[in-house]
Amino acid sequence: MSKLDLGNNEFINYEFHENPRGNTIVFSNSLGSDLSMWDPQVEYFKDNYQIICYDKRGHGKSSPIQGPYTFDMLENDVISIMDEIGIDKAHFVGLSMGGMTSLGLALKHSNRFDKLVCCAARADMPPPAIEAWDQRMAVVEDKGTQGVVQGSLERWFTDKFRNDVANNHILEKAEEMIKSTSTNGYIRSCNAIKGLDYLRELGKIKKDFLYISGENDVGAPALAMEEMHHLTVNSKYVCIPGVAHVFNLEKPNETNKILSDFLNDHQKLWKNLKKIIKR
Repeated sequence: MSKLDLGNNEFINYEFHENPRGNTIVFSNSLGSDLSMWDPQVEYFKDNYQIICYDKRGHGKSSPIQGPYTFDMLENDVISIMDEIGIDKAHFVGLSMGGMTSLGLALKHSNRFDKLVCCAARADMPPPAIEAWDQRMAVVEDKGTQGVVQGSLERWFTDKFRNDVANNHILEKAEEMIKSTSTNGYIRSCNAIKGLDYLRELGKIKKDFLYISGENDVGAPALAMEEMHHLTVNSKYVCIPGVAHVFNLEKPNETNKILSDFLNDHQKLWKNLKKIIKR
């Protein structure tokens, strides 16, 4: 574990899995989780890539940094970690809030990235979504992050996954991540998400870009992500069937294969892989 010093006894926690033979992948966690959510991907990619995982502000072992959060800050945290390690260019993979971060990085820091992946994320927040965030923040203010554990698990994973006792260890880990997120960090992150407004700028993204959605994701619906794909030049899109929001834990093998083929330019995947969206 390493720390990016932000001053005032505040820091961003990160892990760097060094591999001089490989390019670098940065993995960015979702709201209410920590860097360990990417453990299946780190294990899969670490032999061929250098890996950076980090805890977003107010998450995991990072400080619940004071003041309002913005996506500019969240994006700059990534650049600062890369600078501290000495990484000039990397691939970037983010899920949910991490996926939102990928959009800003592609728009504002494109020179620092080769390929970017946006998983399970929106590019804007329509009024009904903002109202839902306000309701969630009120629960956290009243009960702490413990108050959103059940609702989060129901959004993150399908009923089938949650009802299978073989997955209890993953559900327990997910609950632990949610509870360990600081109340202030969670609320400040929610406020940043409420102000998300990248949809109108997606046409400006010129990088190799991949969108991945979960078929049963209600937070970042597949149709919304498919629209984002159509607005983004040179982007690709995959919808994974039978999964909800945190599909990298629900179907890690499928997620790893999709990421690997995209990062390694396996064009055969894009000829044979059909977008699966049941309407």
